[in-house]
Formats: sequence, structure tokens, C-alpha cells
Amino acid sequence: MTALIVLGAVLVAMVVAFVLFYRHSRTPEWGDSEFRKSMLGMMVAIAPLWGMRYKEPHHELPTVQAPGGEPASLPLGEGGESGDGSAEERPPGR
Repeated sequence: MTALIVLGAVLVAMVVAFVLFYRHSRTPEWGDSEFRKSMLGMMVAIAPLWGMRYKEPHHELPTVQAPGGEPASLPLGEGGESGDGSAEERPPGR
């Protein structure tokens, strides 16, 4: 029974520590801290020993596209074929 109380206390302490760290990590003080920068630098330096490589994120050039609906179907050519080479059925009498 004592072991369950100790394990429960350890679990509660870990959850409280996680919540406190999570709340602190969302503040500007954490983003500007020397500790965070030194730990990140150490991880970038040590990670290649285990096969992990830091890659710069790939930035794609922005593109501009006009909004549009469905493209209009191409007019039928001779023989009942559309201009794109696919055959469409013609209604009878036309």
C-alpha cells in the first residue's frame, strides 16, 4: 500500500511539473531564455551521433492563382470527338 502512495505522489508531481513547464514554455521569457537556446544548440550538436540531422525547412515560393470554377468542356469536333481526344456521345438527331 505504501508503494501505491509513493507512485501516486510521483505521478502527481510529474503531472504538476509538466503543466507548469507547459505554461512557462508559452511565455516570451522562455522563447528568449539562454537555457532554451543552449539546450537547442546542444541537441543540434549531439543529435547526429544517433543519426538525426537538422534540416532547414523548405520554403516554397508563393504562387498566385485566380479562383475559378469547373473548366468548360471543349466543343465537339468532327466525328463526335471533343477537342481533347475523348469521345462523347451525341444525342440522337443532332
